[in-house]
Amino acid sequence: MAEDIFAATFFGSTLYQYGLFFLSLLVALVTGKIAAFLIARYGKKLTEKTKTKFDDMVIEAALVPIQFLFFIAGLFIGFNFLSVDAGFSQSFANIIGTLVLVDIAWFMVRIVDGLIKHFVVPLTEKTESKLDDQLVPILSKVSKITIVILAIIIILDNFGYDILAILAGLGIAGLAVAFAAQQTIAEIFGGLNIFVSKPFLIGDTIEAAGITGTVEQVGLRHTQVRDFDGRINVIPNSKVSNDVIKNWTTEPARRIKMNLGLVYGTPSKKIEQAIQIVESIIKQNPNTDKTIRVGFNEFKDSSLNIRVVYYIKSKDFAVILKMQNDINLEIKS
Repeated sequence: MAEDIFAATFFGSTLYQYGLFFLSLLVALVTGKIAAFLIARYGKKLTEKTKTKFDDMVIEAALVPIQFLFFIAGLFIGFNFLSVDAGFSQSFANIIGTLVLVDIAWFMVRIVDGLIKHFVVPLTEKTESKLDDQLVPILSKVSKITIVILAIIIILDNFGYDILAILAGLGIAGLAVAFAAQQTIAEIFGGLNIFVSKPFLIGDTIEAAGITGTVEQVGLRHTQVRDFDGRINVIPNSKVSNDVIKNWTTEPARRIKMNLGLVYGTPSKKIEQAIQIVESIIKQNPNTDKTIRVGFNEFKDSSLNIRVVYYIKSKDFAVILKMQNDINLEIKS
């Protein structure tokens, strides 16, 4: 009875053959897990003895792709237990080749992540410039996209497609795509313009496209700015590059302007005293610049105005607001 069940045929193969196929997959998966465990445990012990981090990075990048490679091997071995025609066997061989290429591309992408994490990022942290911090995400994305495109080209070639004909077709189609994606292209050129002209860097406080906040990320298409309410604003680079950009971080000190109104019955001597008191309060604050301008400048309809202009030596918005608050309270008292 059992022999009859195992001898039952579906799509040209018996249940017994299908059982061997799935058993091959199971053994391959378990073997892959064991191999990854052994490499992680003993491979890292060997790499710890070396001075470079490159071998650690390679092992870390290879752990998951190695398991997938064992899965591919299980597919290949299991397939040989099945009874299939020659045409399907060729197609399956192409699929196996594609999976191997995908696994290699996956490994290369993880290598790129490792290089960025262990080598590029530590180098950028040692430099004072913030430009390299902006370029790192771009470098990572471009490298990964290049790997994926190369993998796709090789896979298509593996399936027998004429790569040159496809590339020629893509050239014609590219014109149509470029026409349809004018806004996207404008955003990318806006991003390149930001990288070249460097009107701001990550961490700068800017005002652009109606948004004021701190720059957190600059990509090829968008710039992310966190406003003072804590919200992330994603602004297209085309809008940023075409707008007037105010970079508050580059100012040496923040200029503060205000008018103090006195009643019309205030004597001239009292006005002079008020001017001296205001000047004295601002000068005594250690966070203000020496450049202070205070003077009686205007007759308003209901008040005599004293114009006050001074500078706070800080680029931090919270510090600037606190200094204004302290000076205003002292003037009022």
